[in-house]
Amino acid sequence: MNKTRLSAIGMALLFGLLGCGGAEEPDPLQDAQPSAAEQQDGGAQVVSVKVTPVEHRNLQAWVYSQGTARSRQREFLTFTQQGVVSHVDEDLRIGSPVKAGQLIAHQAPERVQADLQAARASLAEAEANLSLAKVTRQRYETLIEQRSASQQELDQAVVQVEQATAARDNSRAQLAQAQLSVDESRLISPIDGVLARLNIEKGRYFMPSIVQTNSEQNALRTVPALVIDPNRFEVRVDLPSYDFRKVENGARVVIGGEPPLDGRDVDPLIGEDRVAGNVHAISPSLDPETRTFEVIAHTEGENPRLQDGEFVAVWIALPALQDNLAVPLEALRFRNDQTFLFVVDRDSGRVNERRVELGQQAGAYRAVLDGVEENELVVTDGRAALYDGQRVRVLQTDGEFE
Repeated sequence: MNKTRLSAIGMALLFGLLGCGGAEEPDPLQDAQPSAAEQQDGGAQVVSVKVTPVEHRNLQAWVYSQGTARSRQREFLTFTQQGVVSHVDEDLRIGSPVKAGQLIAHQAPERVQADLQAARASLAEAEANLSLAKVTRQRYETLIEQRSASQQELDQAVVQVEQATAARDNSRAQLAQAQLSVDESRLISPIDGVLARLNIEKGRYFMPSIVQTNSEQNALRTVPALVIDPNRFEVRVDLPSYDFRKVENGARVVIGGEPPLDGRDVDPLIGEDRVAGNVHAISPSLDPETRTFEVIAHTEGENPRLQDGEFVAVWIALPALQDNLAVPLEALRFRNDQTFLFVVDRDSGRVNERRVELGQQAGAYRAVLDGVEENELVVTDGRAALYDGQRVRVLQTDGEFE
């Protein structure tokens, strides 16, 4: 009896001790898996983020390309006859200003001047013969009225006038040709501008065959002289075919200096070396090889600070979007060809992942066509660690710390 009672008491004490020891050891499965409440609340983790409100903005987008600046008026001057260059203006240097009609150089003038004098003398003789023929015709017309001459004599006088007139016209043509030869032996600036090239020297023999026009580079190297207008420039650029319906005649153009690595991400209105211009012409046809079309931009104002032949960046303004909802580019997330934003719920302090439809990009902002409303807060920094429904702490809103 006593043994039975002692055994029962011992077993009870043993089970009691075992029960107490089991309550103190941790359950690894329970510690490894968070509770449902903790999962719903992001494991009690709060992510710090920066946000910005969705606002209405005027968005100005640009099409970027590169091209070569050329003076809109470039005059290549050359001799058409071979001969020795007998005169070059000693006061002229490359870069010197010249006036319209100013003599730059000429070949030995003796032969062409002699031909010019002969043509003038021939014209004077032809005009004298014509005057005599007209007087003779008038005399016969008077004699016919007095019945003192025959009709045949009058007809012969009329023919002589016609022949003298033809001879006079031929002499005029010869004089014009002789004058042209004189002009072509002289390099005269046709415009007010700057001497951009001078490839001749006094005393050297010039032959027209040395001028190579198969490329602009060769022409600049072999042409006797080049005069340009330094105040008016144009830039020709090639744009992809999908931009054809975006670019308009008269659109604003900004011409920059050295082309940046990625000009599409540059705001052309920020910078000192920028030249204003406009779209002058748009080609209606595509290049069959490159599938591009040409756009010609003209500079505005005087002294555009460009150099003829300079390689420059060109931005062409697209039609602006007025008062459009926009978000900064750093707020956007892309997944499976769709775009998302994290929008902060002001009441709950959680973020909602929201799909949006985008419009035109302008600088660091992108138009939003659908998915958000004005003054909603979107996450711009810290979004990499976010997921839908996570609790967040707002550190900064639109540049101001809270």
